[in-house]
Amino acid sequence: MIDSADTPGGSWTSWTSVVVHGFPGLVEGQEVEFEWNQLDEAADGYDFHTVQAWPVGEDHTPPGPPGFRAWDIDPDGTVHEVTDLDITDLDDTIAPPIGTPAIGVVTTWNGEEGWGVIDSADTPGGCWTFYSALHPDEVINARPGDSFSIGGGISALVVGEQVDFEWEPVIDQDGYRFRAIKVRPRRDIPPWRVERIGR
Repeated sequence: MIDSADTPGGSWTSWTSVVVHGFPGLVEGQEVEFEWNQLDEAADGYDFHTVQAWPVGEDHTPPGPPGFRAWDIDPDGTVHEVTDLDITDLDDTIAPPIGTPAIGVVTTWNGEEGWGVIDSADTPGGCWTFYSALHPDEVINARPGDSFSIGGGISALVVGEQVDFEWEPVIDQDGYRFRAIKVRPRRDIPPWRVERIGR
């Protein structure tokens, strides 16, 4: 939040509106210049929204889309921008997800939202799953940048059916402590049609 006489009550400020070279952050109490809009309706308790903000006296030319920038923060708080020169080959550094195998029974399936719950002794309290865990291995094990056109197969589970699945522990996935990475129903399913369209 940035406070000024022109924006009574403050102007809500997202990190994406901070236009500085390097890590897009400001420090509490730091004097800044900023551009703002008055909102038609209050959002998050603010009547104003920051478009761009930068420290007083600094160049505020936008450094580029924030989606193309990444930072590594050391334990001591030092921030380093990561560039493509820091990454040698993603294919060698990112392994496909591997979960713990288990057998379970589908207890819940929300067809409108494409998620469900699998009950298993290995995942007490239930294992959350999403329809994408039903996709063929080629798609689930894809690398960043891979794109596919997928047809056939299935996009839903049936409550009461037995499945083989691989799970991973999570802190919280919609109230569950386990999430399925891969789910394979034991019933016959139509063949998948997978066409690679990217990479």
